[in-house]
Amino acid sequence: MTPPVKARSGHILLDGKRGFRDLVRVYPEIHRKVAEANRPFTKETEPMLPEILLEENLRDLRADRKPAGYNRPDALGLRLVFPLADRKRTEFYFSKPMRCQEIVQITEQVSVLLRRRGIRHTVEYDRLQLGPPRGLPGVPPMGSGTGFGAI
Repeated sequence: MTPPVKARSGHILLDGKRGFRDLVRVYPEIHRKVAEANRPFTKETEPMLPEILLEENLRDLRADRKPAGYNRPDALGLRLVFPLADRKRTEFYFSKPMRCQEIVQITEQVSVLLRRRGIRHTVEYDRLQLGPPRGLPGVPPMGSGTGFGAI
């Protein structure tokens, strides 16, 4: 299947026999990719945050528990979410508040990483029911009558 050009969420679903513990070896690289993508949004007052989140997530993964992921409150930041879902299948996904190429790129990069490590999985896009795409924070949506050209 050919990936889309843009997406709001990229989902990686591990095969049924796989659990959180299977991600321990690859998670540091996944976390590094997400932290790098969020570097423009990281506040100077939180320089240790990515390292602390990495250790907390690795502790959960080693115990075969659902980790917290990387779910910062930054308006345009990339999020890594481990949803509360079916215990039969481990899932995580990347998301942003608008459709973008970055979601497809990081999802495909992580998929290649997992394949190289022999972790079987499937990739899906835009499975979330998020409502209509939003614009930038503080900018009214097009057609709302409050933007340019409104009479």
